[in-house]
Amino acid sequence: MIICGDCLAEMAKMEPNSVDAIVTDPPYGIGFLYGGGKEIADNPDDYWAWLSPRHEEMMRILRPGGFFAMWQTQLNFKHFWEWFGDDIHIYAGCKNFVQLRKTPINYGYDPVVMKYKAGADPLRPTKPPRSLDYFVANTAGIISDKNRPEKKHPCPRPLDAVVQIVRNFVVPNGLILDPFMGSGTTLIAAGQEGFRAVGIEVSEEYCEIARKRIYGTLGAEIKESR
Repeated sequence: MIICGDCLAEMAKMEPNSVDAIVTDPPYGIGFLYGGGKEIADNPDDYWAWLSPRHEEMMRILRPGGFFAMWQTQLNFKHFWEWFGDDIHIYAGCKNFVQLRKTPINYGYDPVVMKYKAGADPLRPTKPPRSLDYFVANTAGIISDKNRPEKKHPCPRPLDAVVQIVRNFVVPNGLILDPFMGSGTTLIAAGQEGFRAVGIEVSEEYCEIARKRIYGTLGAEIKESR
């Protein structure tokens, strides 16, 4: 299901403890230029002031024991435990192709903040095929093929990376929420792995990209709410 709207308002409509997992890739608060303009924050303090109420809503609607995974930026690494709690684990979303910048040490992975919500045993697969804390994604494929529909989004997430996360850490048949759906990668990964999923996206343009990608990949119509 796709919901086109602001995730803070849309999550407020959801029942507490109503989803099994949250897998999402929000803006990072580094002043990135998206299609609609510059993101709302460009420093850690302003970013957390913006993200904090959204994170609180995610935790409210996530079931006890539910799985949480949020992509973040290396630039805010030192704040993760302050923001997300002492019980987090950092998953290395590694890349097989890295765009080198003029810096002595380049980042070869994106940090993914992970945890299982306290209050119950972790809702996870009994025998996950690969429960390691890293995966090397095919980022070269996204860059080399300019005709891929997700390229219409400025920051597409590699599908194979998201598949690995939902396959190995989300309870079978669980309901996954992505409050920052973007081009729909989480919903595609969920569908391929047999999960139910809800995606929320404020941009109608990206909702349309996601709808076309999901239909083209999974061959199924997607219920939408606006």
